[in-house]
Amino acid sequence: MKMRLITHTAPVASCLSASGNSRSIANKVAAGECAPGAALQARARHALRNRPVGKVHALGTWRDPAAHAQLGAALGKTLTPALRADFEWYQCRGAFFHNDAHYDERMFGIWCIVGPPAELVLPRAALRLAAGPGTIAVFDPYEVHGVLAPECGAYAADDYRDAEASVFVGFELDITAPIATAFGITPGEHGRVISSHTRIAASSGALDSG
Repeated sequence: MKMRLITHTAPVASCLSASGNSRSIANKVAAGECAPGAALQARARHALRNRPVGKVHALGTWRDPAAHAQLGAALGKTLTPALRADFEWYQCRGAFFHNDAHYDERMFGIWCIVGPPAELVLPRAALRLAAGPGTIAVFDPYEVHGVLAPECGAYAADDYRDAEASVFVGFELDITAPIATAFGITPGEHGRVISSHTRIAASSGALDSG
């Protein structure tokens, strides 16, 4: 399935990285599908750990040329040249709303390998993307996001106490000129600035009024 770019209508905002760089937050996300093979699914299950609900847990960095080639083929000719070589295993049983303001000049992607039906929810952007096995999503790490069960409107830890864990391949795209163009990113400050100091309501993803 070809990746599709989805334009959202969230208010224009910018991000401020730890290094002091500022840029607009992407006004698009990308979504697609790529069926993982049995070997990759087995590796994902092997990576599973007993971790608390509600948080996305990093389980280790790795490289695999075959997986990189398969993902690159799914991402397509615009996105693939910016795909970094390193992958990271991520696991969650639901994830409260947060952003990842430690990233600098990168877009973030998830490729779900195993797990129950779930949705990547971006409340500021009013988007819900499938996050079940075989789905891919690429989004701005500064955009508020969480992982919820389908049709759940808010995050509540009790909803995931007995849930099966989802395991994702986390990947990164350098914000090259083609990536900036594709995702609607421009340099400088635009609208509200969102950073690591921005308070985010864990249950709803609402930003503070500052």
